[in-house]
Parts: sequence; structure tokens; C-alpha cells
Amino acid sequence: MADERFSIVDYVVFSIMLMISALIGIWYGCGPGGKQKTTSEYLLANRKMRHFPVAISLLVSYLSAITLLGVPSEIYTYGAQYYVLILSYFIICGTVAIVFVPMFRRVNITCANEYLERRFSVGVRMVGCAFFIMEYTLYLFVVLYAPSLALEAVAGIPLPASILTTGIVCTFYTSLGGLKAVIWTDVFQSMIMVAGLIIVVIVGSIEVGGFANVWEINDKFGRLNFFNFDPDPKVRNTFWTLSIGGAFTAMPVWTVSQTAVQRFLAIRTFKDARRAVWLNVPGLIIIVTLCCLDGLVIFAVYSGCDLRVQGKITSNDQTLPYFVINKLGHLKGLPGMFTACLYAGALSTASSALNAMALVCLEDIVKKKVPDITDSDAAKLCKIIALSFGVIVIGGAFVVKYVGTMVLQLAYSIFGICGGPLLGIFFLGMFVPRANSKGAYFGIFSGAIMTTWVFVGSVLYPPNKYPGLRSVQECDFFTANTTFINGTLSNSSAEFFKEHNINQDGFIHNPYKGHSAGIADFYSMSYLWFSGLSVIVSFGVGIIMSLILERKEDKEREIDPKLLFPLKEWCLSFLPGHSFQWDFEEEENERLQKEKEEEMKPLHEREIKINWDEAPPLQEPGEKEKTSMGDMFTNDLLSNDSKL
Repeated sequence: MADERFSIVDYVVFSIMLMISALIGIWYGCGPGGKQKTTSEYLLANRKMRHFPVAISLLVSYLSAITLLGVPSEIYTYGAQYYVLILSYFIICGTVAIVFVPMFRRVNITCANEYLERRFSVGVRMVGCAFFIMEYTLYLFVVLYAPSLALEAVAGIPLPASILTTGIVCTFYTSLGGLKAVIWTDVFQSMIMVAGLIIVVIVGSIEVGGFANVWEINDKFGRLNFFNFDPDPKVRNTFWTLSIGGAFTAMPVWTVSQTAVQRFLAIRTFKDARRAVWLNVPGLIIIVTLCCLDGLVIFAVYSGCDLRVQGKITSNDQTLPYFVINKLGHLKGLPGMFTACLYAGALSTASSALNAMALVCLEDIVKKKVPDITDSDAAKLCKIIALSFGVIVIGGAFVVKYVGTMVLQLAYSIFGICGGPLLGIFFLGMFVPRANSKGAYFGIFSGAIMTTWVFVGSVLYPPNKYPGLRSVQECDFFTANTTFINGTLSNSSAEFFKEHNINQDGFIHNPYKGHSAGIADFYSMSYLWFSGLSVIVSFGVGIIMSLILERKEDKEREIDPKLLFPLKEWCLSFLPGHSFQWDFEEEENERLQKEKEEEMKPLHEREIKINWDEAPPLQEPGEKEKTSMGDMFTNDLLSNDSKL
């Protein structure tokens, strides 16, 4: 790694970012921003948030440090093809806005898994709870590890210290300030993220003589093939894999994850909730574009001498932090700004997940065991749960470095194994009226088992990852040590070249050699198809097993129409003379009108609502108070007698 390290100015900049995040938690936990004494306030911000801050929060909760580190690394390693992923965001946001936002607001739930209980059974809800907690616990291990890896690279701070710092700050403001703190911290952190990414693009372009040169260098190495229409699912990045497979990969996070559902429900109106979702399309495109440009710029800067071969980095996930300390280190404060950018991504995602896991545990587990728990006690318990998960995640982050997979691929694989089957049974419940709990059980476990099998197989039989062309022609060791004897390399140089798959012309080509086992082809599926595989298997198996195991009571069971997506009515709305409106919109408009009228009333006419859980206990008056009250009463009687 680089010899340069953080300066005092960098530490100050970085510390200020962490301090502001913590202060936002204090503001909403102890200050004028609210005391977070009720579950509605702590978990759903009283359902009164505006669409713009929630849209920003949705965006940065998804775009964690994994994205900020992983996407530039992906572009540096494999080429610009990954940018096609932006097409998947139209599919994702369309599905969320059309199906899931109205469905969850329609049934008026607090927890996403509550839908599974109403539609199937309590047992299915518990399974959904387990899958969500497992998904986000594993995901947060990676989220916390990624920026700590970067800080170790740019600042020389040991990995354990970095993980502890991130985890403690995030757990602190999430446990204290609830969803309001999470959302407003996300807004602040989004500005840092964008600023850091833009700085890298500008400085890197200047380094190679302008962005035209960046584009030319990447084109020279054949890294600008955006539209590879190969239908083979084994190819890591193709148009179909990125647009459709990428949509399935991210969809569990945007649709049925409690982190997203909380935000749909925290917004005041249905229209604002959909508006918040659609606002993410340009936001996602901007962030991913900047990340991709960072990857192109970094490759252009180091195109003549591969960073991994020359030992400057130990993992390709360190390309961006290495570039920052190597090229921006002389600009005091900028490395600190960049590291704050990565930490902003990690903190926003982790805080959202901790808050959501606290809600899921409360609604799915605690309230099932203690149904009469008071609201204030529930809010306090949520803070303890969030704190506990924070400790677990900090411990798990230390394990990630032993996995040996790029963080972006590891995160998406987790979504596929845990999130995909969960999404599959939500689709099953909303679109298949004859689906039952037995089909849901078979579906979710079949999807999880199938995807886990493929994932483990891909570890045992590593697939062809199709890395881009790289070079070492400008490395010092290439020009100094590659001496030819009768047209061949010396022994020492030959061994080094063989170890790193370097040709005699100085280029590093794809070193992949196929496996002899026939099953290896099945395991070679691109990681971006894992989630799609699990959704399709869980949905398909769920339908088949529901029909096979259907009993008389299943046929006679009445399903609340609100739990089923009105597919026929929605499709007919596209025909002339037909229109479609959700049945809850009129009720919501009436409620908003009443709230508006209540706000317009003079203060003395407004309805007073008291939270009896928070009412102070009545105290018996002491002897002194009793004597004072008696004297006052006696004096009043005497004064009235004298008047008479």
C-alpha cells in the first residue's frame, strides 16, 4: 500500500463528519427534534415525513460503501459494461411504485412481515422475520467491513479500530434518534458522498490530461463494450444479466425489505410515497454514473502498471482508496473527505438496517409474546434491540476479510440467498389467490436451498469472471527484469510472469481454465442471477405445492381482497374509457382533510390527545400542602361571611 497516511487536517475533516452524524442522533433523541418516546415516532417518524428527505434516505441506504467501493472496483477489473445496470433501476422503481407502495399502505401495516401473517399464517410470518434478520445481519457484516478496509488503506488505521469506530457511531445515533435521525443523517451524508465521487473524477481526469484521454485509454484496452447481448447467463456482465438480473438482485431491498417499507409508511401521503420512489431513478443514475467514471479514471491512471501485480493493493476493492491517498494525498483534507464519503455510505445503510431490525423484532417477536406491552416500553426496548444488533454486526464484520470475494459480489449473493426467496412468497401472496401457507413454506425454503447450492458450487468451482485486459508495460520490474536470453525470459522473470499470468508483451490476459466436472457449468451462473433464480424457484414451487397440498379448508378460507393485487382492474385501466384508483386513496384524502381542518382550528378548540403511558403518576399531597389548602379554604369562607 501507499506510504502516505492521513494528515492532521484529514483526521479533523473525518472526525467532523462522524461528530455531525452523532449530533443528529442526539438532536432527535434528546433535543428539540423529539424524544422518541413512542414506537410510532421512533420507528415511523409519526408517519409525517416529506417525500424529498425520504427519497434521499432510500437512495443512500441502498448505495452503501459497498457500492462506492465495489462499482469503481468492478469497472477497474472488468470494464465499463457494468454501467448498463442503470436500466434495471427503471424496472425496480416501477415495480415498487406500482405494486408494493400501494399494497403496503392499503393494508395499513407497520411491519412488512405482518402481510405474510394476514395472507398466509403466523408461521410464515416468523419465517419471513428470520430471513430478513439473517439477510441484513450478513449484509451489514460486509457494509461495516468495506469502509474499514478503505480506512486501513488510506490512513494506516488497523482494521479492528476502523470497524469499532464505524459500528459504535452508527449504533449510537440509530439507537438514540430513531427513524428521524436515520433519515436526516442520510440527507447530510448524501452530500458528502456526491462531493467525494466528483472530486475523484475531476482530479483523475486532470492526471491523464483530460477526460478524452480517459476514454481513449479505456477504449484501447477494449473496456467500453457496453452492449454485450450474449444470452449466456454464465457471462458475468451482459446486457440481459445487468438489466434483468440486476433488477432481480436489488428488488428484495427495494420492495419487501423493512428498511424500504418503513420509509413508504413514514411518508404522509400515498402520492408523496410514490413520488419519493420515482425520485430515486435520477438519483441512482447520478451516483452510479459517478462511481463508473471513477472506475474508468482510476484504470486510465494506472493502465500501464497494474496495481495488484506491483503489490500496491491486496484486493481490487482498495483501488479507489489507494488512488485517493496516492493522487490526492498532497491536498490536505481531501483524503479525509473521501474517507468520510465512504463512511457516510456505510453509516446510512447500517443505521437504516438497525432501525428496521429493531422494528421487525418488536412486531414479529416481542408483541407476539407480550401483546400488552406499553408503547413507551416498546420504544425503549427497540433502542436496546438496535444496540444489541449493532454489537453483533461489529463482531461479524471481522469475519468478512476471510471470505476472499469482492464486496459487491458478496453483498449481491446475500440478497439472492436470503432476500430473493422472501420476495418470491410476497409475489405469491399478492398475485396467486389460491396460494396457501403450505405452498409458501415449500417455496421460500426451495428458493433458499437452490440459491445456496449454486453459491457454494461457485465457490468450489470458481466460474470464468471475464476480467478486462490489463498491462504491466510501464512497471519498473517489467523494464528492469525482463531480460531475454535467445528470445526467452530469464528463469526468475519467467516464474514471476507465470505466477501473475503476464504475457511476454506485458499484457495480462484472462487466466481462466475450465473445470473438468460437468456440473461446473451450472455453478458458473453470474452472481447477478442468484436473486432471480431464488425468486422464480420460490414463486414457482409455491404455486405448484399450493395446488397439490390444497385442502377443503384452504378452498373455503376467505381472503381479504386488500391482500391481493387487483391485476385485472389495473390492466383494464390502460384501455380507453377505463380508469383505476386504489380503494384507500379516498379514505386517506378524508383523513388528511380532517387533519388540515384540525390544524386550522384555534388552539383552545383543538382535540387534545394524551399519551397515558407518559402521564406522570399522581402524588398524594404532603402535610404542608394540606395545611396550606385548608387555610386558603378557611380564609375564603371568612371573607365571604364578612361580605354577607
